[in-house]
Amino acid sequence: MTSSETLSRPGRRASIARRALPSTAPAVAVIGCGAIARLTHVPALARHPDVRNRLVLVDRDLDRARALARDFGIVTTVGDYRDVLPAVQGVVIALPHHLHFPVALDCLRSGVHVLCEKPLASTADEALQLVAASKRAGVGLAVNHIRRLFPPSQGVRDLLRQGLIGTVRVIEYCDGAKYDWPTASGFAFGLRSGGKGVLFDIGAHVLDLICWWLGHSPRVTDYVDDSFGGSEAVAKVSFACAEARGEVHLSWLAKLRNGFRIEGDEGVITGSIYDWDSLYLTSKSGRRSAIPLKSRIHSLSDIGPIIMENFLAMIEKNETPLVAGRDAVPSIALIEECYARRRRFPMPWQEDIERIRYAGL
Repeated sequence: MTSSETLSRPGRRASIARRALPSTAPAVAVIGCGAIARLTHVPALARHPDVRNRLVLVDRDLDRARALARDFGIVTTVGDYRDVLPAVQGVVIALPHHLHFPVALDCLRSGVHVLCEKPLASTADEALQLVAASKRAGVGLAVNHIRRLFPPSQGVRDLLRQGLIGTVRVIEYCDGAKYDWPTASGFAFGLRSGGKGVLFDIGAHVLDLICWWLGHSPRVTDYVDDSFGGSEAVAKVSFACAEARGEVHLSWLAKLRNGFRIEGDEGVITGSIYDWDSLYLTSKSGRRSAIPLKSRIHSLSDIGPIIMENFLAMIEKNETPLVAGRDAVPSIALIEECYARRRRFPMPWQEDIERIRYAGL
């Protein structure tokens, strides 16, 4: 997710020949050497010596790429992702959001398997273009929606499939904390963000879970945020479908209760984003009980290797992605719908200031 604004560079490109990498392991490139690559993708790939020996790190800022390469014993770094496409079988795209679609499209059209950070694209049409390009090229397209692997997320999905609370009627989800991601490029803010903020960042995870839990995309009934034309830091999404309604509260500014509540005809499921040990089920009679979450995942560091094992198996064995590109389309459409009907939170204090400012004109 972090890198510079573009990876292209003028002049002749130096290609990397396949024959220079004698190994049966797949050759993989990580495109973008910022925080997510350093914290998750590169460590997970470097666990495999044969993969590490063929791994290529790509970033326009070559000093950044070389520093990451030194830390993990990686030999090859380049400044332009297009230089490596003839030489690799898979790429991990860890670039600013607005670069996901064009770079993924280039890679897929070159016959290279893609694991892309979320959000896969800015619009549902772009996401569908990537799905179609993947199908035409006969290569896999995966999206790193890691929250689907969080034990509480998996637990909710299982309980809903079992029908323990009957038909879902209400979904509430709150996710907020002071923004502290160690971004290398500042891509999430201002002009670089394209006027998008917390909804496109945290919201991409949350709305994906909503669609996954429901099994379809609901319709947006209202969307408000605090934007004055730039990146929003606080947002509220209201949605509904035939059976259910719900709200999502998001913030980069303040810590919210960071949990969810799912009400059905026969009971209520509650849980915390950060409690990976238990969910809570309240029956129709009001009896509340803890449901232990039995998972091999105990921390974020456990998830990276699982995602990367799946990606390597996609390349080598045509394994199904944990989250395929087509699976991300409903939540991208939902985000697109939110921005299309965007309005600002009521701010009476701001309106008073404006009246005072212009009263004498």
